[in-house]
Amino acid sequence: MELELPIQRLTDGPKHHLFGFHDLLITNLSGDKFLSLEVDTINRPPLPGELFGVGYVKDNHYVRLGETTALNYPQGARQQWIGNSEYFAVNNRVGNVWGTDLYDAGSDRLVGSFNATAHMVSKDGHYAYGLDYARLFRLGGYGYSGIADVNAAEFAPTDSGITKMDLKTGQVELLVSVRQAAECCCKSISKVSHHYLTHLSLNPSCTRVAFLHRYFMADGGMMTRLMTISAEGTGLRCLAHGFLSHFDWKDDDTIYIYGRANSSIDAIRNNPILSSPIMAGPMRLAKKVVKSILMKGKNPKTGTGNAGKHFMMIRDKEQPEITVFAQDLITEDGHPMTNPVNNDWCVNDTYPDSHGVRTLMLYQFSRNRRIDIGRFQMIFDKPDMTQKDIYFRFVDPEILRRISPEELAFTRSGLHCDLHPRWTRDGKTAVFDSVHEGTRQIYSINVEDIML
Repeated sequence: MELELPIQRLTDGPKHHLFGFHDLLITNLSGDKFLSLEVDTINRPPLPGELFGVGYVKDNHYVRLGETTALNYPQGARQQWIGNSEYFAVNNRVGNVWGTDLYDAGSDRLVGSFNATAHMVSKDGHYAYGLDYARLFRLGGYGYSGIADVNAAEFAPTDSGITKMDLKTGQVELLVSVRQAAECCCKSISKVSHHYLTHLSLNPSCTRVAFLHRYFMADGGMMTRLMTISAEGTGLRCLAHGFLSHFDWKDDDTIYIYGRANSSIDAIRNNPILSSPIMAGPMRLAKKVVKSILMKGKNPKTGTGNAGKHFMMIRDKEQPEITVFAQDLITEDGHPMTNPVNNDWCVNDTYPDSHGVRTLMLYQFSRNRRIDIGRFQMIFDKPDMTQKDIYFRFVDPEILRRISPEELAFTRSGLHCDLHPRWTRDGKTAVFDSVHEGTRQIYSINVEDIML
């Protein structure tokens, strides 16, 4: 089903505006302020130390309160409201570390800073859970440019991972380390390659944290493991491994995610024996064979391989249960977010098809119903590569051997603008970033009547 709905542009040029990812609520409690970042150019990745505007949109007017150097275009600066207050957090450089600034949108001023990051804040505003963005940037993930990874020599460090910060006291503890994640269920993989943790997300009751554990396999492919741990740092679990992408919590005990889980092909590729130097040649050949097999099931719209990939429901328990859903309706990766008021619905998107068009959709779980609500054209501009040595100063050279500088520059520039839809706090409106009018701006579509 496809519907044509009115679209409202919340921000205006000539400057570009963005929110970032698909997993945070964009509005305050009263619904009159939309968090936003402001940038001058989107045709290249951020430079180390470059300043970007921090603020909010009210009545289609951008209110700039400060700046941050902690920005990546896919996820923004993780700006988010603190509980039901007018305070919001935004990542920034604090001294020589990546930390968090705290703003008061009631008085329009910066009120404090912390020496740890906030990737996601608990609903009551008490705790902020953070990631090691310097390590993420070095290993090609969604990090920030400008601070070196202090554990660059470590495959799986014990003092890097997910942090838990008390926003009342500023006390910080390590909830789970990279080493703990890497050795969970499979100690033999911790020395295969460099590991990192990313994409953390709290369940609705904020009692458990889901995250992705990633590392490169012997054949150069990426292995992803979906993991969870309690908010107190106990009960670490690995729920699935393989090609695993974007996800959200459906409820306190269930995660839905796109990908291919626990396949025999991925198990073979992940065998630590294959990381021996004498296996380098055979593994390169094996990778080509595997890639040809997977591409046989390619998506006709995007031309990308999707053999064995689906959206899956995964129960967060010691013996995880995996159920495929929306098998004939949603056939490619996207960026879903569960409605905060009615968890029978989620908003989702697609990557660009062969014509460069992204689709915005709603999905109803109980009726297995997809409703497309918009299509938006990408920009075909190429990234500015004149400062590529500066862009990638803190990126591991091995990453640049696996991914071309041009591809990495494009995906880390603002030109690569996934819709990344997220909800307003009342669950009535889907808000997304887009470049379909020539500049990167924030748009909204009211979908309240569809979900009645």
